[in-house]
Parts: sequence; C-alpha cells; structure tokens
Amino acid sequence: MKKMINNWYNISIYLAGLTALLAIFLPVTEVQKCLLASICILFLHFFEEFGYPGGFPLLGVKLLLGTNEMDKTKWDCNNLSSMFGNWTFLILVYVFPLLLPNVRFLTLSAMLFLLMEVIMHSIFNLRLKSIYNAGLITAILGLGPIGLYYFINLFDSKIYIWYDYALAVLWFIIVFIFCFRSKIYWELGKKDGYVLTDQTAFGVNQLTKN
Repeated sequence: MKKMINNWYNISIYLAGLTALLAIFLPVTEVQKCLLASICILFLHFFEEFGYPGGFPLLGVKLLLGTNEMDKTKWDCNNLSSMFGNWTFLILVYVFPLLLPNVRFLTLSAMLFLLMEVIMHSIFNLRLKSIYNAGLITAILGLGPIGLYYFINLFDSKIYIWYDYALAVLWFIIVFIFCFRSKIYWELGKKDGYVLTDQTAFGVNQLTKN
C-alpha cells in the first residue's frame, strides 16, 4: 500500500488513460464528456505537479504557506497528504457531478474551477517572476480550454438561479479547505513512510541548478 501511495502521481497517468477511454466509449452527454475530459487532464496535472517535472510542493510551501524552508522533512506535506488532497478534491468536485447530474451547481462548480486553475497558476508565475511553474502546461493547454469550451458551447444560463453560482463557488472553496487545510490533511502530512522524492518536492529544474 505504501508503495502505491508513494507513486500516486505515476498511477495518475494510468487513471488518465482509463478516463479518456471512458469519455470516448461511454454513451454520455457532452457535459459529462467535459467532466470526464477534466478528470483526465487533472490526473495529468497531478503528474506534472508531483511527477515530472514536479516541484509543486516547494511552490506551495513558498506561496501558499509563506515560508522559505528548504528542508522537505520539515514540511507538513508528504505523498499521503498529497494523494488524499488531490484525489479527494477530484472525486468531490468532478466525479460527484457525473453521478449527480441533476444537482446543477456541482457541474457549474467543476467548470468554474477549471478556469480558477489557470488563474491561480498564472498568479503563481507573476509572484515567482517566472515563465513556468509546476502544473502550468496542463492548466493552460488542458483545463482552461475545456472550461472555455463548456461556457462557450454548452453552458445554459437559463437553467441556473442566482444562488447556483454562489453554491458553486462555495462548494469548491469548502472542498479545497477540507482537502488541503483540514486537520486530516495536516495529520496525514506528518505520517512516516511517505516522504517526497527530491524531484517531487523541488522539481527537475531546481535539482539541475544544484
């Protein structure tokens, strides 16, 4: 089990492939295809952030937690907490609308967060004064276009009431807090045996500088 958890971002590649096959061969609606495509790209997004080139944990420590600590063993972050946070977020925000298509705000929340990913990674670039950060490519070339396609071609404003928009934003905020800021996340990050590799923690670019 530990070996699987410590390779969760590599396993994500295979899950992306499986999700792509489901999107192609399952008799689903176009909105559901967008959700499946989002899940597929998110799995690849996880690999970009934690597998290759990696380095998202360092970015998170610097920009989200506001510390310059470079000793990864002192971070409350490991493969167990990372897998829990990312896979749980994916399930709650993207799988739920697949299973509950009549709960309108769930699909809206999923599609809005695709655009939020692009915005967040763009802000990361501005703050880092760089042209790349871990996850940027899959965000800009994958998540963003899916979100835009949905809102340009599939979005029907007539089916939504004003509070659907409020619930959509509130939902992904609540899920984000639960997945990445809750006591469960921090406690999992302290568990032994799930240490981040240097490539996952710092990224290929950072390693080649040293």
